[in-house]
Formats: sequence, structure tokens, C-alpha cells
Amino acid sequence: MSCTKESPKIVEEPSGNILFFDDFEKGDLSQTENNISYGSSTYSSVSNEVKKDGEYSLRFYYKGGPSGEDAFSEQRISYSNTGELWIKYELYIPVNYTHRKENSASNNKFLAVYKNDYRYPGFHVNWSLSPNNTGGSNLTLHRYRNGTEQSTISPSGELGTDFITKNDQGKWIHIMARIKAPSSEKATDGVMQLWKNDVLVCDETALNMYGGINENFMNEMYLMGWSNSGYLEDTVFYIDNLSLNYSAF
Repeated sequence: MSCTKESPKIVEEPSGNILFFDDFEKGDLSQTENNISYGSSTYSSVSNEVKKDGEYSLRFYYKGGPSGEDAFSEQRISYSNTGELWIKYELYIPVNYTHRKENSASNNKFLAVYKNDYRYPGFHVNWSLSPNNTGGSNLTLHRYRNGTEQSTISPSGELGTDFITKNDQGKWIHIMARIKAPSSEKATDGVMQLWKNDVLVCDETALNMYGGINENFMNEMYLMGWSNSGYLEDTVFYIDNLSLNYSAF
């Protein structure tokens, strides 16, 4: 991995048909399209408190607590078996967002994509956030190979450094992600790409993250997730205008 931070690449999102879209204007999680639907909700719910557009968004509530206390908020989504998934949404960063550094694990889940059952992973990858020591977060990648968790890595070229900063507090950021399973067990062509506000902040296109025989595909995901760092104060994120596709948007 390069020690020099590269200039981020700015891209225009491709256009095309979208398999699933939810602006949460139904006021609930009843939206289903093309065999894509919501699963379990953990401290997540549709709310009219803060929204990007319209009257509703999806709320993620993390209960505040003292140092050493974790927090949890998550929304699961299921879809048909696929080797590639594109995701995009608007994410509201709380005004009081502070990623604290603990003596134990301090990473917080951000976006996970995997083959169900999550507890017994075949294909399984996720992006997590780690503290940047100024209250913000760096982006990290986690992935499994043949059911075994691999070492955590950071996006090449330091693209994921300062992924969330104080400048994002109280604002909506635009997220787009692409995940592609490798073509075979020995292939190093697995893909994890992520954009923030149309700027590429993770560009890994040569990953060996084979899911295993009859396991090398994805059919479930979750937004946000477990916070190992926890938060001193109640901390609430919001997601709006969620889209999923099996190819570029």
C-alpha cells in the first residue's frame, strides 16, 4: 500500500434501470421490488425527524453510554443471489458525531454485504470505520476468504483517510458502493469500491475474497451496524433515497 495520499478520483454516476428504490415516503419498511425487501430492524425505524427529501427517512439510533460500552443499530435487506451489487443512498451525519477511541476494539460497522447466514460466512465483506484520533473516522475493509476472516486493510493510496470529519457533521453525504465477488477461488479480481459525494474513497479491484464452493455470491446486506466504540451521547444517523442494483446505476 502506498504511503502517499493520492488525489481522489471524481466520477459521474452511471445511469440505468434501478431494481429497488425507497424514499421511505410510505412511512414504513413495506417497500419490495424485484425480490428485494427489508429484513430485521435493530433500533432502526422510519422517521419524520430529519429527511433529505420528502417527509420521511430511515432512522438509526445509537444509545449513548460511558467508555467501554458498545452501541447497536442496524437494518438488514435481502435480495436474490448475485455476484455483484451496487448500492447508493444519502446518509445524514449527526451534529454530535464523535468517534471515540477505546482501549479495546473501536471499529464501527458501516456497510456489510454477504451470503446469508451471516454467522457462518461464505462470501462476506464489509466496510467499517476506525477512529482518526480527532473525533472523525477512517474507512477500513474487512473480508473473508473460504469462510476465514482476512486481515483488515485500509483503502490503497490512503483514499479512506478522514472519511468522516467535523465538516460532515449536520450534513447529508452521498454514498455509492460496488461489491463484486471474485471469478474463482484463485482469482484476485474481487471488487470493493466506495464513493463519498461522488469522490472515490475506496478503489480495490484485485481482492482475493472467494466465498467458497457454492458460497461465492451475496444475497443479504445491512446498513450501519455494531459500534464497538459506542458513543458518549445518543447519536442518530438517517438514510434516505436508498437504491440497489445488480449492475452500474
